[in-house]
Amino acid sequence: MIRYSTDKTERIDWEEAASVVERAPLGRERRDSGHLKEAFEASYAVVYAFGADRLIGMARALCDGRYQAAVYDVVLLPEYQGRGLGREIMRRLLDQLPVRNVILYAAPGREGFYEKFGFRKMRTAMAILNPIMSRSESGYLD
Repeated sequence: MIRYSTDKTERIDWEEAASVVERAPLGRERRDSGHLKEAFEASYAVVYAFGADRLIGMARALCDGRYQAAVYDVVLLPEYQGRGLGREIMRRLLDQLPVRNVILYAAPGREGFYEKFGFRKMRTAMAILNPIMSRSESGYLD
């Protein structure tokens, strides 16, 4: 049975969370567990997914409460993908956002997943990205 939590005070093993991010197909190196904890705790909305009492997925969003929101760190362990759990994580996250303008970074090749929620590619989006995401082989930049 999968348990979901949107409680920002949920007790999370942040080393385990860093491992989930690393194992999920985001194409990034391992995140610092302390930084990951700070990012999730500072977020407007969070969703955690647990299977067999261990963290298997999570997502977070920033939001100003009136106009804009941004979704980050949508991750699910590969062995749990394809079962609708990622859709449930996204649904629970989006349900917490009181705005209609929501942006996100989609890992290259994962755009189709987000299109199912109504996300569309933007023509005018621009970014200053970290060195890992800025590499041409990362697939994030034209």
